[in-house]
Amino acid sequence: MIKFLADENIPPAVNNFLTEKGFDVKAVQEFIASGSADSTVIKLAKKEERVLLTFDRHFTNILLYPPHTHSGIIRIRLHPPQLEFILQALDNFLKSFDLAKTKGTLVILERDGFRVRRSA
Repeated sequence: MIKFLADENIPPAVNNFLTEKGFDVKAVQEFIASGSADSTVIKLAKKEERVLLTFDRHFTNILLYPPHTHSGIIRIRLHPPQLEFILQALDNFLKSFDLAKTKGTLVILERDGFRVRRSA
């Protein structure tokens, strides 16, 4: 089963939701100081072999964070980012995506679905 690293901008309720689904979820703050650089966060995700869950659009830059170099990034892109919509989008994603194929992917999670980008 995949493991998640929740960026500091992810509400604790999202972490709880994933934990209740049986996932191993850790918050960035459990490892490093709040406000750490994106490069530090992605290094942590790689070291821990965790899929990074974030609202931060900078992690969608495939030149800085090529998909083949990490265990996966899920960028939540919902407007407005209301908890109810986030949990619903995550639940739909978890039900319809083969999580065994998360490594080396960039997932853009939206209210009405998701897009996946893999390494070439």
